[in-house]
Amino acid sequence: MPLNPVTTVLFAVFLFVGLAIVWYGARDLRIVYHILRNDPVEVYTLPNRPGPVEIEGTAREGDDGTVTAPFSGQSCLAYEYEVQELRSSGKHSNWETLVEGGQAVPFFLDDGDARVRVEPAGASLHFGDHTTKVDPGDEPPERIRQYVEATEDVEAQDGALDFGPLELHLGNQQKFVERRLDVGETAYVYGEAFDEPVGGWGSGVVNAIVRHGEQTPVFVISDAPERATAWRIVKGALVTVGFGALFLGFVALFGVGML
Repeated sequence: MPLNPVTTVLFAVFLFVGLAIVWYGARDLRIVYHILRNDPVEVYTLPNRPGPVEIEGTAREGDDGTVTAPFSGQSCLAYEYEVQELRSSGKHSNWETLVEGGQAVPFFLDDGDARVRVEPAGASLHFGDHTTKVDPGDEPPERIRQYVEATEDVEAQDGALDFGPLELHLGNQQKFVERRLDVGETAYVYGEAFDEPVGGWGSGVVNAIVRHGEQTPVFVISDAPERATAWRIVKGALVTVGFGALFLGFVALFGVGML
């Protein structure tokens, strides 16, 4: 029996989507592989070992100062944020991302013996979540209220219907998620070291910079040690790969039904 062209196209689309999901998760597993295959090195050795390196230490403020995280108002060295809203469709609900962004400034990583400048541009950031949930009708914290008022893509969920002694709140639950690297926090960096005069004599800053480079397969900055960073990434990657594999399984059943 000849195959229906529309059905064939749908099968191809679903197959592509499933493979894309698996590829996305596998990409993060690749990051974990590179993190775990080597050990962090001491900062003072960086001027003598240009190329891919791992370093751990404490994040210190650099010459460019700090940035201010949008929801907490916390001064930090790097942050990412997103606003999510719980949307319902029939019996199902899912969190939809309304807006996201981030900012980072160069900082120093201090391992106790020496410091090195880290240029975060182009890095994959992996920080812990700081989440504030706001239910319909709730008064959000002041900084979040100001953010919502100033952001076109995010609407306050404060509508209500008044039934005399009763009030019915309208709207959706929202999540305001902030991920930060604070001054003084543990920092882990996998990047590429470049020889470059940075520190003056007696400053404790080595003559090197760690940033994104062509020799480095990944560029990672985290607020956790090496092993904890790898575990944080692998958990999310396995969930993504598992979902993609399950999706491909349904696609395969769909394909068998076409034959």
